[in-house]
Amino acid sequence: MHIHERSAEKKRLNGLMLKSAMKVYRVFGELGTQVYADGALSKKHKELTALAVAVSQNCFD
Repeated sequence: MHIHERSAEKKRLNGLMLKSAMKVYRVFGELGTQVYADGALSKKHKELTALAVAVSQNCFD
């Protein structure tokens, strides 16, 4: 599966999950927004920390 096909499929599935009556998926997405909001650390520093952890753990998706 090419990256464009994978991206389209991921977008399609995310749309289905968001339409679900279950609130878990939507609330989980909102959690990410809240986690990366400026606070004691800036959004920039939080994103750089997440990137460093992802690279060190070979998590590229």
